[in-house]
Amino acid sequence: MPRDFKSFAKEHETTLNENKDKTKEYEDILNKYKNMNSSDLMSNLFSEAKRLKNEGKLDANSLNQLQSTLSGFLNDEQQKMLSSLISAINEQN
Repeated sequence: MPRDFKSFAKEHETTLNENKDKTKEYEDILNKYKNMNSSDLMSNLFSEAKRLKNEGKLDANSLNQLQSTLSGFLNDEQQKMLSSLISAINEQN
């Protein structure tokens, strides 16, 4: 039996609201970092990585997976930078 749009929308309302919340969360994160200089960004990156490692939420395997995922979207210079950052984060205590 064909469903009408109102029924479909009602069934997916929660998903739509979750997506709006995620979009807002991503926008907030982007706004937090968009005006930082590279030094501040790097400092923040290493602080956040250390915190996540201490909480057991970040390890070498997850960083390697991230690198594999992102590499296809990066040029050679960006890939080298990402590799360097991941190595530095892995060496961080």
